[in-house]
Amino acid sequence: MKKAVLLLFSLFLTLHLASGQEAISQNSLFAVGHLNSEWSYRAETHVIRGDFFKQARQLILRPAITYNLTDKIDLSGGISYLYNASYENGPSNTNEEFNSWEQLGYTHELGRLRFSHWLRIEQRHREIGYSQRLRYRINISAPINALKLPNLRLVGFNEHFVHLRNFSLAGTDQNWTFFGVQFPINEHLLFRSGYRYAQVHQQTESFHLNTLHSWLIVKVL
Repeated sequence: MKKAVLLLFSLFLTLHLASGQEAISQNSLFAVGHLNSEWSYRAETHVIRGDFFKQARQLILRPAITYNLTDKIDLSGGISYLYNASYENGPSNTNEEFNSWEQLGYTHELGRLRFSHWLRIEQRHREIGYSQRLRYRINISAPINALKLPNLRLVGFNEHFVHLRNFSLAGTDQNWTFFGVQFPINEHLLFRSGYRYAQVHQQTESFHLNTLHSWLIVKVL
C-alpha cells in the first residue's frame, strides 16, 4: 500500500516539475453513516493549499443527506461553505461562497469494474452575485490484481463543470481528471489518494492545475 502511494506522489512531482505550474494539495475528511436502510449522511471537510503546501487557499465544509430510491439510484442534497484566499494581490484577497445543491446518483457494475455517476446543480451565493452551475462526474474503480492485494483498487474520475444561466448551458467552467489508488485501513477507515489534473476557464484566460488529492473516509455508523 505504501509503495503505491509513494509511486503516485513521485508521479505528481514529476508532472508538476514538467509543467512548471503551481503544485496544489487537497486533503479531504469525510464522515459517513447510515440513519436507516434508506437514509444516509455525509459531512465533508476539504483543505486546499498552494505553493507546494505553503499557502492556505481554500476551505470547504459540505454536509449532505442521501435518500436511496433503489440499490442503484439515490437522491442527495446539501449545502456548502467555501472560504477562498488568493495570493495574486496579497494574502488579504479573500472571499466567501454559500451554496445549496441537489444531486441524482446512479451506480452499476460491468464485470469487475464499478461505475458511479452523479449530476448536481448548484445555487451559488457569492460576493460577486448569484449564479448556478451544473456538475457531472463519472467514477470508476477496479481491483489491481497484479499486486496481489485484493483490497487495493485503482480509482479514477472525470468531472465537468458548466455555468448555467436561466437553467440553460452557458459555457464550461472547469474539467477535472483524477486517477489514484484506494484501500481500507480497517473496517471504519478508507484511504484514497492520487493525482488530479484540472483545466480552469475564466473570462479572460484559461489555465491548468496539478493537485495531489487525498481522502480519509470515516464510517461513523
